[in-house]
Amino acid sequence: MHTFVRDIDVIIVIGTPLSLKYNRREAEKRFARVYTTVPGDLCIYCCMPNDGKFDHQPPVYVLHRFANGGLVTKKQIQEHFGQCKLVPCCTICNMGLGAYHGLSDTERRAEIVHWFLEDERFPEDRLVLALGFRLIEERLQGKRDHEIYEFPGVGRIIYTNALTGLIEGDFQGHEDFPDWLRLAQSELAVWLRAAPKRKARYFLDMANLESYELLPHARSDPRGQFE
Repeated sequence: MHTFVRDIDVIIVIGTPLSLKYNRREAEKRFARVYTTVPGDLCIYCCMPNDGKFDHQPPVYVLHRFANGGLVTKKQIQEHFGQCKLVPCCTICNMGLGAYHGLSDTERRAEIVHWFLEDERFPEDRLVLALGFRLIEERLQGKRDHEIYEFPGVGRIIYTNALTGLIEGDFQGHEDFPDWLRLAQSELAVWLRAAPKRKARYFLDMANLESYELLPHARSDPRGQFE
């Protein structure tokens, strides 16, 4: 059991050093007042509906590492990381980021999209993406129904087009997306909401992951970003 002690500037935990054991729920409570919420209904990274979900910038785990189990002030955190924000974020982009700490939204989008781009380790992956694009075309022509979104290749086409377009500056925001992309995002959002835990499962299917659990050696340093 940890005892939380707070005053106007100081956030401290008395108990087992957090540098040795990370509990996300406790860490979120510990650092909650450091973050400022940015309102919005669309994911800041891909412009999908965020459905009330938010992403921590920087990740809570990064603040946990920074505090290193000891006393840290809000001023120290802000001096090191700048303003800490809770930004609108869809479930899939949130899972794509994990505990990654990018220096900009462009870097964060690049981290997310790498899960969905063609993977040369799988020779069939190019065909998966080609079929996803073809299914979207047939949906726009009225030849297919909403069942196309069951195929992970369709979601990958939607996410890669939105994310890379924003990364490369082709789009400044959702209003710049072509009509087909806005329609596809809207329909995908409806399909994802239709079943419990479908968003999380869809991310795993798109990213070719067996689970969202980190291997033991990676838990203290996800993405190897603290080396």
